[in-house]
Amino acid sequence: MTDHEKILYEVKCSVFDLLSNLNEDSSLEDMLTAFKEVFMEHFEIGEAEILLYDNNRFVPLFKNGTAQKDSGSERETYTKDHPIFNVSFISHVADREYEFADDSLIIRDVQLAPLAALLFKASEKWHAFALSSHLKDLKKVFGIYIGQVVQMYQLSEKERTYRHLFEVAELFNSTMEIDVILEGLIDAVSGSFPNFHVDLLLSNEQKGKTKEYRLFDYANERASAIDAFLSGDLTIENASDISSCLMNAPIRGRQGIYGVLQMTAPKNTEFTITEKSFIRSIANAAGSALENASLYDQSHRLVDDLRLVNEASRKLNSNLDLDEMIGFLKKQFLNAFRPNEMAFVFLDDESGYSVSPSSTSFFTTGEGEKYIQTASARLRNGEDAIFDANSKSCTDETERFKSLVSIPINNGGEMIGFVILVHREEYFFSFDSFKLMRSLIGHSSLAISNIMLRDQLQELVDKDHLTKLFTRSYLDDVVNSTMENEESGVFLLMDVDDFKLVNDSYGHTTGDTVLQQISSFIMSIVEGWGIASRWGGEEIAIFVPSATIEDGIDLARQLVEGVPEATDPHVTVSIGLSAWSPDDGKSYKELFQATDRALYHAKNYGKNRFVLHGAASAIK
Repeated sequence: MTDHEKILYEVKCSVFDLLSNLNEDSSLEDMLTAFKEVFMEHFEIGEAEILLYDNNRFVPLFKNGTAQKDSGSERETYTKDHPIFNVSFISHVADREYEFADDSLIIRDVQLAPLAALLFKASEKWHAFALSSHLKDLKKVFGIYIGQVVQMYQLSEKERTYRHLFEVAELFNSTMEIDVILEGLIDAVSGSFPNFHVDLLLSNEQKGKTKEYRLFDYANERASAIDAFLSGDLTIENASDISSCLMNAPIRGRQGIYGVLQMTAPKNTEFTITEKSFIRSIANAAGSALENASLYDQSHRLVDDLRLVNEASRKLNSNLDLDEMIGFLKKQFLNAFRPNEMAFVFLDDESGYSVSPSSTSFFTTGEGEKYIQTASARLRNGEDAIFDANSKSCTDETERFKSLVSIPINNGGEMIGFVILVHREEYFFSFDSFKLMRSLIGHSSLAISNIMLRDQLQELVDKDHLTKLFTRSYLDDVVNSTMENEESGVFLLMDVDDFKLVNDSYGHTTGDTVLQQISSFIMSIVEGWGIASRWGGEEIAIFVPSATIEDGIDLARQLVEGVPEATDPHVTVSIGLSAWSPDDGKSYKELFQATDRALYHAKNYGKNRFVLHGAASAIK
């Protein structure tokens, strides 16, 4: 092993240790500081700083050795056009805080998008390594670490944002007092942005409701605030005359705009997408709550309707999974609005959609799909909601359903799905019912979004990133639970034969592809029947509950015969399998050991075959 190979190996080990110790409690600054120290230690670097790529700029996270949290003040940034992308950074840091730097390193992800930049005073050890062929591998290792750190940080930030939104939504949904809603809005925004000034500009209709506001004055308000109030869109203005940056978020209900939430930040502040989404969402939630409170004051009939909304909100705030939530909403809609048919539709990234199993069966037919496709097209094209009292747009004059309502399910202003209701009679749904449907879906959208996010996070925990198979810990829990319930089953351990030769001959990327091909083939056989897990490296475990030993042998034979055809380059596999029943008294550990021994024998018998534990010989 050459000196440079040894350095690369040691750096990889150190970065792997950092990755192993990552957890949700680690701050972004701590994770990046640890990374910088690893770099400095292995290359004998005396001084170095790290800049994180954010919003098309390289942003310094550290200053004078101390982590700095940007609070909107002016800061040094480097855009994508900066010479840091092209040549040495030396000539562009003279007389600046990074004047010590005489070299730089851009860290990128696998798509070559920039993640961060290291500025440092190069050592002789670094100069020698940078001229070697191992620099590319070093950058790849750094890219993996920074990518993981940034992804973990972003997920954590999103989780905190959604949790805060959920808490505010609970407050808004729990009261019909306008003062409480407005005070809750100001407290929530001020608490999230303590360094910014928050103003509430309310229309005349809200006069006298609370002291924590100023009346919206069309003649004297800034153009950006008026634009937000009239258009219903969030606006941002860099106001040079007052040396400030203003964000104006309309407090928007379903029937009107009730004011503007205005935030004053230091000049040239750049609000992130997450910050804008948070402000937009909280202002929209407040607008919906204000509108509901106003309608409550106007009509006793609407009080009963709003009680339905509150009941739904309380139910949706409980620990439901997505199917339970949609089932609950379906029940509420059927009881309150009495449609003939209804469906919950969720959109995907490819302009397609999926229909929730809780929907009525009509929407699984060709005729029902036409109604869904029509509603989807109209909502995707910008319609806020659909209220057709005499629909003739889906099929022809003889269509069965004349009344149609479709309401989007939004997450932070983005449509993630919609609900559709139809009835055979013309003008069956009243406009008041339509408004109540929108209110109910509006209150449900955040809960649906949070559950979908929770499910996505859980899948990241339970699934292996490369193969999309379950993790070993997930399979352990399932097998233990099955054995505790005294159920029988079959356990298989599979190992790819001579997998190291694949990596050495074709490269690790091809090796990863082969593992993915094998995993896809396994899932095509066992999905809905058994559970497949990446056991470690090129080993895969398969558990089939309630299966007989004959079922296990048949499955092993399919895998041994099918894997070579399913892979390119072709590979073979060796398999060990064991069965158990409640009468065996066998523990999970004993089951694994027996299966592992069977796999060992399959390897020794010449590979490309399977062995049943306790059998006399291997089976090819």
